[in-house]
Amino acid sequence: MKRKMDLAIIGLGNWGSSLAHGCVAANIPMSEVVVRRGTRSRTELPVVRFEDAKLDARILWLCVRDGEISDVAERIVAHRGHLSGQIVVHSSGALNVRALEAAKRVGAHVASIAPVMSFPTRTPVSLKGVMFAVEATTEIRRQLEGLVRRLGGEPFQIESNKKPTYHAAATLASPLLLSEISAAMATARLAGLPPKQAARWVSALAQATLTNFVSRGAEKSFSGPFARGDAATIRLHLQSLGEHPMLKEIYGSLARFAVEEFSVQRRRELKSLFKRVR
Repeated sequence: MKRKMDLAIIGLGNWGSSLAHGCVAANIPMSEVVVRRGTRSRTELPVVRFEDAKLDARILWLCVRDGEISDVAERIVAHRGHLSGQIVVHSSGALNVRALEAAKRVGAHVASIAPVMSFPTRTPVSLKGVMFAVEATTEIRRQLEGLVRRLGGEPFQIESNKKPTYHAAATLASPLLLSEISAAMATARLAGLPPKQAARWVSALAQATLTNFVSRGAEKSFSGPFARGDAATIRLHLQSLGEHPMLKEIYGSLARFAVEEFSVQRRRELKSLFKRVR
């Protein structure tokens, strides 16, 4: 007899809050939301403490920090004893299913489903249209991809041994993109722009660039002194950043990648310029 696809969420941090509210919105059966301490009322969410949890849902979805996944899996095994017929899932983009080895040893199917989205606070984020990287065996992949679609997401497969590289790419695309934007703002402030004006100025450029990237691709969106091969202007940039080594280093690293990656004029001269400033 096939078990119903009910769900228990373990952890109610930033991501867990969005997943729980996504399940409510999609009418996905949610047997319990397991938290470490406290059971403060959260409207429709069935919150329980770990000690009181049944952990008998078809899917146990761990929404905890990467460094806690293996320990929480061990706790579930100690609490439950066996997990035959259940699926234990974690949401790490960097770790693969080996982090759930304890659950696998006692009969669970194991998988990871990592949302491609930023969850900066506990305010729920809509999962409509969010991509999810799914790492799972053929036996359960279809079920989990169906669950992602019910949440409104778009599943895609990820190879287990390439997850750290995949997560590095995700980090470059989100938190480190913010770091680069913040570096641009810091440089604008060095140029004398007040903080609010610097934020508006950088935001306008960044938004236009991302819009162009989405509609045209990177190569056709690349412009400015590098595309023109304007070495004299780039030298002025480097000279102006000479007293700010971290900003100069960020500029230089991104510039060297741009010279290698994109169609630029006077490539040899630009490469020679950045060899001298390392």
